[in-house]
Amino acid sequence: MALIELKDVNKTYQGAQPLHVLKGINLDIEKGEFVSIMGASGSGKSTLLNILGILDNYDTGTYHLDGTLIKDLSEKQAAAYRNRMIGFIFQSFNLISFKTAVENVELPLYYQGMSRHKRRQLAMEYLDKMGLTDWAGHFPNEMSGGQKQRVAIARALITSPRIILADEPTGALDSKTSVEVMNLLTKLNKEDGMTIIVVTHESGVANQADKIIHIRDGVIGQIEENVRHDNWDSALIK
Repeated sequence: MALIELKDVNKTYQGAQPLHVLKGINLDIEKGEFVSIMGASGSGKSTLLNILGILDNYDTGTYHLDGTLIKDLSEKQAAAYRNRMIGFIFQSFNLISFKTAVENVELPLYYQGMSRHKRRQLAMEYLDKMGLTDWAGHFPNEMSGGQKQRVAIARALITSPRIILADEPTGALDSKTSVEVMNLLTKLNKEDGMTIIVVTHESGVANQADKIIHIRDGVIGQIEENVRHDNWDSALIK
């Protein structure tokens, strides 16, 4: 059984003019895969990511996550699944401006009820893995985009999730820093067996995945099996 299984998933946003965003999505993602979802703005890729991340509901079809049907969960149930199963990385980093790097990283453990001493210790370990020990006491506005994204990655990893969902993780970064962030995600996938799903519109980013899923007008089109390169040039990314 695949880690993620979507069968005929539909999503319509209701309004004065209903918008049918996802139109019968069928998708399987195996444990340990590195997958990119590519599509233009408005293609439905962010809606798909939100459904995978249990941030949004779907209308019809089924979504199984590690064998469990994800449907009509209460917010408390959804939050529990997210906290245990999924780490999120966003284009805009989503760091809390008035908290230091270490406080941002340890936040998911606070919601898990872990003691202050233990979560601080773990947060420092994850900052160290990201090469950010010296920046633990700094606030987001004192850090570069690449440093902020590495703090966000540390925060995503600290709960030992099964899946990392990255929404345009290089969108706010320059080419050199984009390469560093993507190499970091590749390393997490290859060395730690982390399942990683990256939503992007950049072909250079998408090409780092094992599988490239193209989505257009709410429909999955081509699915490419990809041979990725371990060390890649920044010219490929933008």
